[in-house]
Amino acid sequence: MATMKEVQGQAAAILKDVAGTKADIHYSLDAALSACASGPEDGPKVWAIISGDDASSANSVLKALGAGQKRLAIVALATQGPISQLQVLRAMEYGDVYVAAAELGSKAKGAVSEASGYAAGTSVLLFATSEVVRGDSQWTAFSYDPRREAAGGSAFAADGAQVRKEIQSFLARESLLTLVAKRSLPCESTEGGSGGLGEGLADASKTVTILYTSDTGHAEECAKAVARQCRNGGYANSAVRCSTLDAFDIGAIGSEPLIVFCVATAGKGEFPGNGRGFWEKLNARASEFEGKLTDTKYCMFGLGDSHYWGKGTEDSRINFAKPARDLDEVLEKLGAQRLIPTGYGDDQDVDQYHTGFGEWKSQLYSRLGVDKATASGGEDDGPVKTDEVIKTETKQLRGTLKVALDDITTGQIPFHDTKLIKSHGSYQQDDRDLREERQKLGIENAFSFMIRVRLPAGYCTAEQWLAMDDTCGKYANGTLKITTRQTWQLHGIVKRDVKPTMRAINRACMDTLAACGDVCRNVMCTSNPSVCSRKLMDEIVGYTYAMHDHCLPRSGAYHEIFLMQGEEMAEKVQILGSTPLEEEPLYGLTYLPRKYKVAVAIPPCNDVDVFAHCCGFIAIIKDDKLQGFNVTVGGGLGFTHNNQKTHPRLADVIGFCEPQQAKYVCEAVMVVQRDFGDRTNRKHARVKYTVEDYGPEFYREEVEKVLGFKLGAARPYKFESRGDLYGWAKTEDGLWHCGCLVPIGRVKDDWRVGLRKIAEELKGGGGFR
Repeated sequence: MATMKEVQGQAAAILKDVAGTKADIHYSLDAALSACASGPEDGPKVWAIISGDDASSANSVLKALGAGQKRLAIVALATQGPISQLQVLRAMEYGDVYVAAAELGSKAKGAVSEASGYAAGTSVLLFATSEVVRGDSQWTAFSYDPRREAAGGSAFAADGAQVRKEIQSFLARESLLTLVAKRSLPCESTEGGSGGLGEGLADASKTVTILYTSDTGHAEECAKAVARQCRNGGYANSAVRCSTLDAFDIGAIGSEPLIVFCVATAGKGEFPGNGRGFWEKLNARASEFEGKLTDTKYCMFGLGDSHYWGKGTEDSRINFAKPARDLDEVLEKLGAQRLIPTGYGDDQDVDQYHTGFGEWKSQLYSRLGVDKATASGGEDDGPVKTDEVIKTETKQLRGTLKVALDDITTGQIPFHDTKLIKSHGSYQQDDRDLREERQKLGIENAFSFMIRVRLPAGYCTAEQWLAMDDTCGKYANGTLKITTRQTWQLHGIVKRDVKPTMRAINRACMDTLAACGDVCRNVMCTSNPSVCSRKLMDEIVGYTYAMHDHCLPRSGAYHEIFLMQGEEMAEKVQILGSTPLEEEPLYGLTYLPRKYKVAVAIPPCNDVDVFAHCCGFIAIIKDDKLQGFNVTVGGGLGFTHNNQKTHPRLADVIGFCEPQQAKYVCEAVMVVQRDFGDRTNRKHARVKYTVEDYGPEFYREEVEKVLGFKLGAARPYKFESRGDLYGWAKTEDGLWHCGCLVPIGRVKDDWRVGLRKIAEELKGGGGFR
C-alpha cells in the first residue's frame, strides 16, 4: 500500500497535468487560504492537498468552506478504508460548491478539469486509491456541479448505477432538498411567458396577507410566526397584514396577490368563531368571485385532531382539518393558485401541530425568499422556535421554568418552556372539552400538567406505592396511570402544585428526570419472575438501572427548578447572581433528535417487545449465569398515516456485549443517534430511521468507534412468549407472585383502594413491578 506522501505526489502530478505545471499547490489548508487571500479574486484555483482519512480533516474542510474563498480547491486523499463519503457530501450545504469523488488515476483528471473551470465557488474533491476503492463494495463515484442545474439538468450525477445508502439518505435530507428547490425556482418571467406560479412570485412578494381563525390560539400563533418571518426577511411592515378571517374584507380577496391561511378546527369539523363569518360570506358570494381570483395566490395550513372522534373512525377522517380542506377546495374552484401544497398540523403528533407546521413553513419561507431571516421580536408576535433552537438556548434544560412555575397570574407556562419541561418528566395539557366554553367567557384554557415517574425496570417498593397513592390523592385527579413502559403518570396537576408534586416524589426516593423529552427514556426490563432465578433477576435489574443512570442528563436544572427551597439552598447554585452552566458530556447542547427508548429482555419471555425499541439488550444466560447481552438497534412501531417517510421497523441484532459493558453500549448507540439522526424532520428522527438510512452494518461500525472495541458475535437465544403474567406463580425461592390486569392502566376507585391495602400488607419486604 502506498504511503500518504506517495499518494500526494500522484495527486500533485494529476493537478499539474490538467491545471498546468505552474498550478499553485499547497499541502495544508491554512497555506492555501493565505494564498487565496493574497492573490487576485479572479485568479486560477489554489490547490490544497490534504489527508481525508480522519475526522479532523473533514472538520477542517467544512471550516475552510465557511471562508467562502472562490479560488480555493481542496483535494482530500483517502488511503484507508472504510471510506465515509458523507463528510465531503456535506460541502454541498455551503451553496455554490463543486464536489466530486473519484478513484485516483485517469478518472480523477475529469474531476480536476471541471473543478479548475468552476469559478462560482470552492471546489472539494475526494480521491481514493485503487486499493481502497476495491475494498469498498459501496464506493460511489459522483460529481455535484451547480452549473448543470443552471442549465436545467441535475446537479448531482453518479458515475454508475450504484449509489451507497448514506449518499441516498443525504440527498433525501431536507437541507439539500431545500437547497435544490431554491435553485430550481423559475426566475423572472420572460417576455410573453405563461404567467406560471414561479413567475408570479415577484408580484406576490410585494404584499402578503396572513389570515387565521382559531379558538385555542394555535392557528394565531402560526400566523404571527409567518408574519414575523416575512418582516424580518425584508418585507416592509406595512406590506405584511395579519388578522382574523372575520376581520378581512371579503370583497377585496380578488385584489390580494398572496394570502396565507392558518385555519383551526372547532366542534365537528366547523370553523372557529372568528372565521365563520368569512366562510359564510365567501360561499354566499362565490358566483361573484368566479374567474376573478386568477391573480390571487394562496397557501393553507390546517390544524386538527385526527383522533378527536375516535381513532380510525369515519367521523375523525372526515372532520380532521375540515375547515382548511373545505376552504382550499373552494379557493381552487374559484381559480386561485395554490403556492405550495396544503400543510396539516395534528394534535396526535408528539409535538401536536408544531411538527406539521415546521415542515410546511419551511417550504413557504423558501418560496417567499425569507428562509434566511431570523424570526425574533416583532411587536407581539412572540418567538416560535424549533425544538433544536429551543434546546440550545435554554441553559441546559433551565429556560425560564423556575420563574414560570411560580407565576400565579396564569395556569400555563411559555411555549418554549412547554418543550423544555418534557425532559423533566412533564407535559402541559388542557381540558379540550372546556375549550369552547372558556373561549366564550374570555378566559384561558383549563391548563394542567401530567407528571411521569422515572422507574427503571418498573420496580418500586410497597412504601413507594403508598407514597404515590398519597401524592395522587393530594395533588392529581385521583388516578394513578400505569403506562406501557413500566412506570406511573399523574394527571390533572395544576401549575401551583407541580413543584410540590415533584418534591413528594423525591421524598419517596424517586424522580421524574428524563421520563419524557429528547433523552434516554425509562429503561424497561422483563418483569415475569419465572424466567430466571431471583438472584439472576436482581442482577439484570441492576444492569437496567445502571444503563439509565449512566445515560441521564447531567444538568443540575431538575434539582434547581423543582426540589431546592429557601434562600440557603439557592445560594448553593448561585454565583454572582447567575446559575452556572455545566457541560453535558453525552448530550451536548442539542440533546437527541428525538426520544431514545431502551428495553432489556430475558429469554424465553419477550414481554417488553425488545425488537420495538431504539436499543435493546437480550440477556444470554447459561447454567444460571449471565454471560452478557445481545444488542439490538433500530426498532419502533410508530408511524404517521399518509406519510411514506414514516413506517414501523423491527430492530436488528448487531452483536454481543459483556454485562459490565452494557451501559457503555447503551451510551454508544445513543451517541451515534445524536450525531447521525435526522434533526430536520422530527417524524423521521428516531433511531430506526437512522439504521434504515445508513444500514445496520454502518451503525454497528459507528457504535464500535465510540466504544473503542468490537462487539462480539451475537449468541443463540429463543423467545417463547410475549404476553404478561396473569394470576399466581410460585418461583424456585418459594415466593408467590400475582399478575393483575388493571383496565387501561388506570388505578382508581376500587382498584386504588385494593392495591393500597396490598401495599400496606407488603410493607417492609414486598414490592411491585
